[in-house]
Amino acid sequence: MSTPPARPAPPLPECAPAQIGPCANCQQPCHRYGHGASPLCVLCQQDLEEWRAQVAASKA
Repeated sequence: MSTPPARPAPPLPECAPAQIGPCANCQQPCHRYGHGASPLCVLCQQDLEEWRAQVAASKA
């Protein structure tokens, strides 16, 4: 069984240190708390958007 290729680490968030927390998916640091926060890091958000586009295309 082969392991998937390693993903690059997401960019460090540009917010106050108190607003940084783990990504809900990959556990990398992300802007998790406060205004403009997300439970996912930038890379996981991109993966989610790609998946949503694939699902939408398969329904069309």
